[in-house]
Amino acid sequence: MYLDLLNYQNFYKSSIGNLLARHIEFKLKKYCYIYNNQNVGCFGYSSPYLTFLKNYNLSLSYCYSKRLGLSNENISKTNKILIDEDKIPFQDSFFDHMFLIHYLENNYNTKLSLREMWRTLVPDGKLYLIIPNKKSSWYLSDKSPFSSGNGFSKKQISNFLNDSFFEIQMIERIVYFPNKNYLFINKHKNLIDQIGSVFFKYFNGFYLCVVKKKYTQMLHPKYN
Repeated sequence: MYLDLLNYQNFYKSSIGNLLARHIEFKLKKYCYIYNNQNVGCFGYSSPYLTFLKNYNLSLSYCYSKRLGLSNENISKTNKILIDEDKIPFQDSFFDHMFLIHYLENNYNTKLSLREMWRTLVPDGKLYLIIPNKKSSWYLSDKSPFSSGNGFSKKQISNFLNDSFFEIQMIERIVYFPNKNYLFINKHKNLIDQIGSVFFKYFNGFYLCVVKKKYTQMLHPKYN
């Protein structure tokens, strides 16, 4: 089932939702080399993971699919835009950075969506994705906000990114704690992650992907 804005908002107001967002944001921002006055696109329901962007003077565009609807949350100094996933309303080579969270797995055409990201990124621009692992409880549980749409294996997402003319810089397996509001998880999430990455390596909750637009592919790739 495709989740709506209310489902996302309620989840991220919960203890486990806040914990997950802060945990992933801490990992994500280590890979982000962002400078003032850049154009940044945030696609899907990404605001809980991107609070660190407030530290910069940026042109921010928060983009929501028409199926999801426009968020009524107060995100200062941003543009909030409803988009068609197969043709986003931005000119070629517009964004310096793009974040996809609760986005790609819910799109009808993964390849077409990634080609639109490629088109609107500047040469050498960075794309950051949080993607659910199709083997994880975060994807398989109907109580998880990542249970809608498609899950991916590492091989699948790698193939999609390579076929869409991105250079993969890193795909990291992240989050091994479950979707449970337990005090133990809150206190020991890092320990759980360390143990999980050793004994349950392939059952990570998500993939954190950092990729770069291949600037040598200067002609628009054909949409198959």
